[in-house]
Amino acid sequence: MRESLLGQIRCPRCRAESGLELAPARCDAREVREGELRCAGCGAAYAIRNGVVDLLHAPPDFVVREAAGLARFAERMRADGWDRERILALPHEPSDYWFGQARAMEAVLASVAPRPGERVLDVGANTCWASNMLAEAGLEVVALDIAAVQMQGLETADWFFEAGGAHFERVLGLMFDVPLASESMDYVFCAQVLHHNDSSTLARTFEELYRVLRPGGRLLVVNEQLKFPLERKLDHGAEVEEYEGYEHVHFLHRYWLDARRAGFEVRLTEPADHHFFRGEHYVLAPETPTVTTLKRTGVQLARRSRLGRRLYLAYRTLLAGGVSLNMVCTKPADG
Repeated sequence: MRESLLGQIRCPRCRAESGLELAPARCDAREVREGELRCAGCGAAYAIRNGVVDLLHAPPDFVVREAAGLARFAERMRADGWDRERILALPHEPSDYWFGQARAMEAVLASVAPRPGERVLDVGANTCWASNMLAEAGLEVVALDIAAVQMQGLETADWFFEAGGAHFERVLGLMFDVPLASESMDYVFCAQVLHHNDSSTLARTFEELYRVLRPGGRLLVVNEQLKFPLERKLDHGAEVEEYEGYEHVHFLHRYWLDARRAGFEVRLTEPADHHFFRGEHYVLAPETPTVTTLKRTGVQLARRSRLGRRLYLAYRTLLAGGVSLNMVCTKPADG
């Protein structure tokens, strides 16, 4: 960490937003690599290891289990052929998942046009690919996660630094009890991470992200999975059981209402990886040539109409499925 981070964090024990004192033990040309933070108010001490600040105070059991599962998953990734070079290439990995992540980040950077020097919190930074891209765009980034292990946690950042990437801060902490000072961020970025909350912690997470944003700041939610009336998926079951991932699937209204109750103005945005919104052709069910032509014509007309795109987005996100949740939540300027 760098000393400048002190003005952006708060003590997770007593919530004091000033008074954290830095005691470095080992530094390099970039940052403090080992040391300690101590709160002048309550006396709590927080370790700095490999440049990562540990502000994960009194985590609940499900967080401890999930962090341990991420360490096991990192070993699985290595066994499956993942290495430093593949991580450094992210998000440009040949898979549907990473294609979606890459397109979402492109859309965020194009639509938001952040200015160099603005601050962004990357929630659930994991492999740190998004933190690296945001930092290389000139933003001052704080990467937040519950795990530090390389390949699935914040220490992965060292690979990007060693490869010449821009510096960003790394903080261990909870998204529903963010150890950052109020109104310290211009943006919060959440890529497929909010579903790691149950209903109670999801509401708290939106409240916390609202708190850390400055008035006029924006929460950018991309690729969040949803539950749909016509394509219901109640949980992740065996997909995450082995790694004890604390994952849930919520309907759109759960995200929308919790964000609104926290104080945000909410706007749904188009999923950048969906064929309809990309304008690409896709396979229709085999029917007569006339019916197929009519359907293709209808799709093209809907794409070219602002109302048509909105209606199709509403149909997909509210009923039919096949899309992820993407939204911009703005903290009012007088918030």
